[in-house]
Amino acid sequence: MSILSTSGKIIMVKEPVCGRFGIHRLLAMLSSGALNVRWNGTEEMTMVTFNKRRTICKILHIDDYGVDCTTRILNSGIFRVLFEEGSIPTHLTRDELEEMLKSGALPEKRAAISVA
Repeated sequence: MSILSTSGKIIMVKEPVCGRFGIHRLLAMLSSGALNVRWNGTEEMTMVTFNKRRTICKILHIDDYGVDCTTRILNSGIFRVLFEEGSIPTHLTRDELEEMLKSGALPEKRAAISVA
């Protein structure tokens, strides 16, 4: 069973975001456009962020019923994501996000595409 929503787009922000930020701050950053994520304010979406040291992953999910924020910290290691200041956030599939939450890295096929 997954905690992830079965609908809506999933966006991974490629800039570090403070791991201490909660629902209110992340939602404000999303709404103001500070994270370069295009969101109309009503559509269902999931936004994934990482702190600078890549030890904390925050998942902000917005749907018709409200907003929830999940924090994921791996038992060991770090999340293997590359930060690119000012870059456009990446779209992920649900399977890719689940793999990242389990292993800390995108699946091999996706990682090869993002490096090339």
